[in-house]
Amino acid sequence: MPIIEHSDLPTPAGQAQDPAEENDNPARATSFGTFKPVGHVMVGLPDRAALRALKDALRAPDVPGLAADELTPSESIDEMQALIDNASALAGFGYEITLMRRYVDLARSGTRWLIVKTDSDSDAEHVGELAKAQGATLAVHYGRFTVEDLI
Repeated sequence: MPIIEHSDLPTPAGQAQDPAEENDNPARATSFGTFKPVGHVMVGLPDRAALRALKDALRAPDVPGLAADELTPSESIDEMQALIDNASALAGFGYEITLMRRYVDLARSGTRWLIVKTDSDSDAEHVGELAKAQGATLAVHYGRFTVEDLI
């Protein structure tokens, strides 16, 4: 199945969205001013070739059609740094702000990002396995109440 671009996904009628997913773009999904794309896996890849390989792996017949958004290093630095600079005081107590700082540091060294929408924990685990096989440096699953390192 092909990767579905996140912006092409319909919002089910009458379904309430999580406050962390108010924006359709997962790269801008926040909670208390920190990056928190609930229901997504944030994958960091060392280069464009690894990113393309992961996108190809996500198109395999045994993988459900998962929405994916790509962020370049410069986009992620700009987005994350702005969130860090404007995060609420409550954000300092969470793991999310630490992850955002880590993402900025990795992006400065050229890491590329793929944010993959997942429908279940098993989908997230599968994305983590595929990401690791393609040389991902990290994969983080953002659940409603937890943030889990998959690699």
